Amino acid sequence: MTQISVSQFFEDMREELHLELLAGANGLTKKILEKRFQKNSVALTGFLKSVHPDRIQVWGNTELTYLGSLDPTARKEAVSRFFSLPLCALLVSGGEALPEGILELAEGEGVPLIRSSLQGEELLPQVTTYLESRLAPHALMHGVLIDLYGVGVLILGKSGIGKSECALHLVTRGHRLVADDVVDMQLHGQELVGHSTDLLKHHLEVRGLGVLNIKDLFGVVAIRYEKNVEMIVELVPWSSDQPFERLGMDLESKEILGKSLPLVRIPVAPGRNVPTLIEVAARNRLLQRMGYFSAQDFSRNLTAQIAMENSRLSEVSGASRAEH
Repeated sequence: MTQISVSQFFEDMREELHLELLAGANGLTKKILEKRFQKNSVALTGFLKSVHPDRIQVWGNTELTYLGSLDPTARKEAVSRFFSLPLCALLVSGGEALPEGILELAEGEGVPLIRSSLQGEELLPQVTTYLESRLAPHALMHGVLIDLYGVGVLILGKSGIGKSECALHLVTRGHRLVADDVVDMQLHGQELVGHSTDLLKHHLEVRGLGVLNIKDLFGVVAIRYEKNVEMIVELVPWSSDQPFERLGMDLESKEILGKSLPLVRIPVAPGRNVPTLIEVAARNRLLQRMGYFSAQDFSRNLTAQIAMENSRLSEVSGASRAEH
């Protein structure tokens, strides 16, 4: 299960969200397991069944106004009940002042109490975006991800088959490198997004040349930080015994993180211009995105031509029999 610590969330978003830790530092090692936060005012009235402790709990003006309206004894009881749950963290929006006694209760229960100066309408969308990014299902793939004509193409194949050389060739043609060697794939909703690891970002390893910094060599126009993956190209060794698609009627696919992607297998052999073939595969994907499948169109035209020829032959045969 994907998870992050409260400490990681706090450090990553501290400056951007203007966060300050008010209490519960000993609970920073707790784990956030869910992508959604929870703003549950009714929990303060004692109805705790709907609380999801693995989500970041959020208090805003409504919750704090309610707590401020209670007498000290009732407020302590309400907050104590809430903090008795194994909460991962509590986030207070709007820089609101906290009613008396809450900091002590959070500290005593080890609940990280974090305050942001941002209002809820500005704060919460950013929290959601961060959590969705960090907690999305992900997988590491050995390959190259490149942006070809706006199409995210994941190039796969055995080590040494020429994936990085193809990527370098494509970059020199004006396409954009996203990741080489290790592609970090994440599922955001229905979109599969790939990006590089921090260590390998913007770098390409080519046998004979070593590790190249594509950003320094070709400029920022030659790189992207992330890209939606729309298709997979697998480079495979040429083999006369292995059947390869000739017409393109049988569309293959490969599943990554539960999402099915179109798959094109390109046999590699001396003399084949593989980068050009990958470019054409991306162009063909653009056509398919618009609903045009050239193989199907060719098949329809061929079928119509055969039907016309059969009809002509039938007419000729019928006329010949009539003469006799």
